[in-house]
Amino acid sequence: MLRPPRSGASRTVHARFSVREAPGVTVGAPGPLPYGVDGVARRTAQRALSEAGRGYLGGHVELRAPRGLAPRVLRRAIDRAVALAVAATLHGAPPTTRIRLRT
Repeated sequence: MLRPPRSGASRTVHARFSVREAPGVTVGAPGPLPYGVDGVARRTAQRALSEAGRGYLGGHVELRAPRGLAPRVLRRAIDRAVALAVAATLHGAPPTTRIRLRT
């Protein structure tokens, strides 16, 4: 069971993407992720690469997210953060994105 966040705690999802030449996307996090979140991040990264015409590439997504959020809110934020991180990496911008949660 996830504990609710401390008052004043960060309510931001961080995503960082690094490109690899080998196909396939891996997901990592400093701690355990809620059920299904790694699959959402993996599918989002693969979809973003395919839509950019780079479906033959792969990469690694590093996630950081606060605990105690509703799964739906967390999945939506991770979906947006990963898509932006992949797009930023492919455009040559810094590969880290932050999505502030409004809950």
